[in-house]
Amino acid sequence: MNFSRRRKQTSHIEASSLSDILFFLLLFFLMIATMASPDAIKLLLPNSTTAKHVPKGTVSLSVNAENQYFVDSKPVSLENMEQVIGEAAKRKEAESVVLKIEKTNTVQDLVVVADVIAKLNLRMVLATDRGK
Repeated sequence: MNFSRRRKQTSHIEASSLSDILFFLLLFFLMIATMASPDAIKLLLPNSTTAKHVPKGTVSLSVNAENQYFVDSKPVSLENMEQVIGEAAKRKEAESVVLKIEKTNTVQDLVVVADVIAKLNLRMVLATDRGK
């Protein structure tokens, strides 16, 4: 009598393409994460329900709670802010300045910055967070 053994069949999963897919997903999320926050300055902006998107080609001016000024994410003193904003507006051919001021700052802090922008004959847009 001829008894032949059955061959045991083993199953396996091809995982070579899984590493490629995970790599591309990781790359995608890294690229999206860097585009999501172009400004490194974290501010608590006031809320607004009528907020609209601002067109490109503007100069960004940020004021944090310690009254430190940043023009396009670069620190600037109050004394030379007018010159730096003017140069940035000429370089970008911008007609408006997007003001991002911390909501804990006083109205006087806002007026000081608005005076500098008015001297340059630029429009001022106040950035806010969308209300819920």
